[in-house]
Amino acid sequence: MEYINVRGLDKPVPRLIFGTAWFSLDAEAEAHKMMDLYVERGGTMIDTGRYYGKGNGIAKSEEILDRWLRSSGVKREDIMISDKCCNCLIDRKGVLHEEFVRVSPTFIQEDLMYSLDRVGVDYFDLYMIHRDDPHVPVPDLMDKLEELRIAGYFKAYGISSWQPSRVQEAIDYCKRMNYRGPSVSSPSYSLVHAKYNRWPGTWYADDEFARWHKEHDIALFAWAAQGAGFFVDPLLPAYDPEKAPMVTKESFLTEENFKRRERALELAKVHGCSGVNIALAYVLSQDLPLAAQIGPQNLWELDDCIKTLDLRLTEAELAYLRLERDTWAD
Repeated sequence: MEYINVRGLDKPVPRLIFGTAWFSLDAEAEAHKMMDLYVERGGTMIDTGRYYGKGNGIAKSEEILDRWLRSSGVKREDIMISDKCCNCLIDRKGVLHEEFVRVSPTFIQEDLMYSLDRVGVDYFDLYMIHRDDPHVPVPDLMDKLEELRIAGYFKAYGISSWQPSRVQEAIDYCKRMNYRGPSVSSPSYSLVHAKYNRWPGTWYADDEFARWHKEHDIALFAWAAQGAGFFVDPLLPAYDPEKAPMVTKESFLTEENFKRRERALELAKVHGCSGVNIALAYVLSQDLPLAAQIGPQNLWELDDCIKTLDLRLTEAELAYLRLERDTWAD
């Protein structure tokens, strides 16, 4: 495992963060085995959230994590937990109600207390605002996060899926107030370039915004770092131009993205791996304070993600994937 330093955390963060959004009560035993393997391979950060979970497990990921912590023998001080607040309401059928925006100081504290209880811990290592609402003043949100950090409910805080101007505003305000400030920014960042954000209140980072993190002493935690399944071969039905939902067609299924996919699959043959490995390696090969949030759903996928740490793409290969040159060979 490889690690990066994140301001405010007393232990280095692994470059692969284990995500729990897919957890289900039907597959809880598999989830436990995967967290066991993740820790065995040197993983030390698990990411969860109040509404995380799939199928027969909506909003149950935190409780599954609690049961694993109590049964695994892993000491609380040896594992870092990242949790999130202020997501939109998700009902028991898994429907995301985007009309119920939940971004406010009140929801920060309510979700925090709820999640601490469900995970069965006294503190989180990292706590992030899951979405944004540009109508809510940044100072109100930062004031609450700093207050709760000082109270000992978490060691560091961050913001997920915020657009660059709002992240900059948060940093500037916290500097003026002499706050710890956000240690992490977590947009979606991958080889896929979304034409626009597929869900309200989320943000897709381009390479320029990704590089911006290095200049501002803030770590980048990339969600959907593997391209949300776009580099699986054969092409998943969700990305079939004839069958994909319109929102996916218009945002993801561009000529440029299909060319990036074609080139990723070409390099996969060169390196003897999969297109998904190449997509993840693209993110991990950036010279940035970056960690990738991964969501493998079985032991093989987790092992495959970890193996990607041994794959480093050359500058020529990275430029080839970015469509900046016509060959990957130097």
